[in-house]
Amino acid sequence: MTTTEFHLVRHGQPQDAERLLGRSDPELTELGWRQWQSSCAPLTWQQLYSSPLRRCAEFGQQLARQRHCSLQLDDRLQELDFGEWDGQALAQLWQRPEGDFEAYWQQPWQQVPPGGESTDALLQRVTGLLAELAERHRGETVLLLTHSGVIRVLLSWLLGGQQQGNAHLSRVALGHAARLHIQIYIDEQGLHWPQLMGLFPAPTDCE
Repeated sequence: MTTTEFHLVRHGQPQDAERLLGRSDPELTELGWRQWQSSCAPLTWQQLYSSPLRRCAEFGQQLARQRHCSLQLDDRLQELDFGEWDGQALAQLWQRPEGDFEAYWQQPWQQVPPGGESTDALLQRVTGLLAELAERHRGETVLLLTHSGVIRVLLSWLLGGQQQGNAHLSRVALGHAARLHIQIYIDEQGLHWPQLMGLFPAPTDCE
């Protein structure tokens, strides 16, 4: 049996944080940079991957230089594509007379943002990436720089609740630079056994 460890870290605070940021691509704030540094400082890893969106990739490039390692960008670490809602103010989305944003929030596995990506599609691309990296980097630790939606959907998957409504959205506090720790065991038959090792809150020493 071999084990691959994963640390998934959400990006620090970006510009326009009060908007629904899927594929929208603002820069990090100064606080966001400090949050990233604080969350990643205690970690050690052999492999570094990042979402290509700048709020992840720009920090990843800096981190790779600091740690003298290579950085690989992977589209599968991107945030959910919110389609027509992407980049809109959250307060305005909640007030939409159509009620479609509220319906999505209540039933994210059944509803899809207009012109956007389904929650199931997000889950499939992220779990597919983990399975691929678990095989490629057996016995190593992998750091993944990513987004809230990626971490939330993996929490739902790990706890077997992806068809249980929106608990991964409404019941999990996941601040900027929060971190998820997962191990995937690969047995003698090649089967994967994922295990949740810890969920770490956003750093509080950056304000």
